[in-house]
Amino acid sequence: MSKMTNSTSISALAQQLDAELVVAYPAGPDADAGSNEQTVSAIRDAFGRFGRESVVAGISLEDAMAASIDTLQGLFERLGGHMGDPMTMRAAGIALAAVSRGYRATSESPAGMNGNPPMPTQLSRLAALHRVNRAITAHLELSDMLETTVRIVTETMVSDGAAVFLYDEATASLALRAAVGLHPASVGAHTIRPGDGVTGRAASELQPVVGVVDGEISGLPDGSHLGDAAYASQLAVPLILHGKQELVGVLTIFNVARRRFEPEEITFLQSVASELAISVENGRLYGLTDGRLRRKIEELGTLQRVSRTVASSLDLGDVLRLIAEQSVVLVGAEAAAIFRVRPGASDDDSTDTRIEYFAGDQRTVINDRRDLLVREVVASGSAQTIDIDYADGQGTLFCLPLRSAREMYGALCIRMKPDVEITEDQLGLLQAFTDSASLAIENAQLYQQARRSLDTVSALLQEMHHRVRNNLQTVAALLSLQLRANVDAPWAGIIREAISRVQAIAGVHDLLSDEQRLSGTTVDVIAKHVADEAHVTMIPPGMTVDFEILPGNVTVPSRQATIVALIINELITNAVSHGFKGRTSGRVSIRTWTHAGYVTLEVANNGRSVPRNFEPSHSTGLGMRIIGRLVQSDLHGEFTLASPGESGTIARVTFPLVEEEELGDILHPATRRPG
Repeated sequence: MSKMTNSTSISALAQQLDAELVVAYPAGPDADAGSNEQTVSAIRDAFGRFGRESVVAGISLEDAMAASIDTLQGLFERLGGHMGDPMTMRAAGIALAAVSRGYRATSESPAGMNGNPPMPTQLSRLAALHRVNRAITAHLELSDMLETTVRIVTETMVSDGAAVFLYDEATASLALRAAVGLHPASVGAHTIRPGDGVTGRAASELQPVVGVVDGEISGLPDGSHLGDAAYASQLAVPLILHGKQELVGVLTIFNVARRRFEPEEITFLQSVASELAISVENGRLYGLTDGRLRRKIEELGTLQRVSRTVASSLDLGDVLRLIAEQSVVLVGAEAAAIFRVRPGASDDDSTDTRIEYFAGDQRTVINDRRDLLVREVVASGSAQTIDIDYADGQGTLFCLPLRSAREMYGALCIRMKPDVEITEDQLGLLQAFTDSASLAIENAQLYQQARRSLDTVSALLQEMHHRVRNNLQTVAALLSLQLRANVDAPWAGIIREAISRVQAIAGVHDLLSDEQRLSGTTVDVIAKHVADEAHVTMIPPGMTVDFEILPGNVTVPSRQATIVALIINELITNAVSHGFKGRTSGRVSIRTWTHAGYVTLEVANNGRSVPRNFEPSHSTGLGMRIIGRLVQSDLHGEFTLASPGESGTIARVTFPLVEEEELGDILHPATRRPG
């Protein structure tokens, strides 16, 4: 029922509004619309009354605005106007602003709803200031806050329009940022120079300016772009930061009729302007701070990337190249170079200053000021800048020291682009970058020194293994001579076993003398060398022994390699001497694997089996005692020997894999374990 009543009220009010417009704007060529001021005033009065009566009738603002638009459309169709015409757009804006102003003025005044006198002027202005403050502190976007303000000012001052212009220091102009009653397309596009028109004069004089003459509103010869041709009165108040007397913008109100602005009205607009000035300036400062923070984050990200790039290599040449190239990227320089000064160089000896790496465009220096600057930076340890004469003109050179905790390496010199100076932020970035660059240079130098030391130690180690192998082979050769002279002697077997042991050790040293195997070798390679030597020294004439050595990737360090060779040699000797005794053939299988950090070496033969419950630690044989001692004392492992059946023997040695390599023990002898 209420909805039907509202529909009836809207229709009745709309018909009444349309009737008023028919009287004010009769159709036909003979109709006299009167003066421009009278025309605008009639529209404002009719639609303002419609807005006030809509409140009394309980009609919402949305419904009132919709009905107003329908009525305007009918008016334009009757008079031949169209929405693309500036005059039509202006009339529509005035009409809708009048509806909104009348509606809000009535709805926000309880007394007005009951037909009582409206709120006193001072109270309404205080209420308006409160609404402006609320809009300012509502964290709105700047454009939304300005639009809310001009609407409040228009309603409070009972004006036909209002606008806010903000001053742009870069272009020295006032830009229209928000407006009521002006052409919508002009917002964001229209600018005024300070001193032009009433608004421009308020900006240049930094005080309120009143204009009541047509054509002085916009400050432009043709005001149609702004849509202000209908306004005869204007009051412009500057937005000033009073502590600095700095212009922020201008707040301007417009009236169609000629109007005298009272001092209290000017004071009210100055209060609004002061609030706006502070809010706009705070917004700008926040934007500058936020922008600078974003730039700082971007710069720190760039610094992190270039520092990571510089630290990505341990080759000194690559590091120097990356430092020069990335410093150009970091500050957008023209070129960069890394200079090295020979320690003890004299100030007048330019040959002691050399470029380690250069990146960018080459230019020819025509004096020695650059080299003097480099030597001074290296000597003082502080950054300096100087103008350098080149063959094709001048250039600014900025040099920073490259200094680590160990030494002063040299200087990083950056040639800036023309008319570009190093900012404070860029200086901080470069200083942080040179610290990272100096550390990268020091790491590369230490790496080079370590490589040289490693090469020296590797050469010494190779030579040591080579000499030990030669000495062992000499001992084996002497024993072999003794054996050949006494082949049938009762101690010939003992000599033969000794030769085999010496050859096993010599074979390991022969492997380790290879540069690729300095740190260790695989067990299967060791076993192959030992088996080859056993063919020559251990297997007697008339006996054939086949060796099956399964390939594997179990690598043992050089310390354990010799011990493993001796153990394999003893187990092969034991198989030949005892397992294959009285036989003409036999087979030995050798394999290794790892599990949970332990290595298992298995040597099996198909010879005679060992007695049941045989315990290697109780054996009186020299070979078993040697194996037991090597496994327990040197490898810290376990040794078992058993037969799976009536024939054959399986020997297993399990020991922890040592991580330290013999080369590491040589470089750091204090960490070497006893034994």
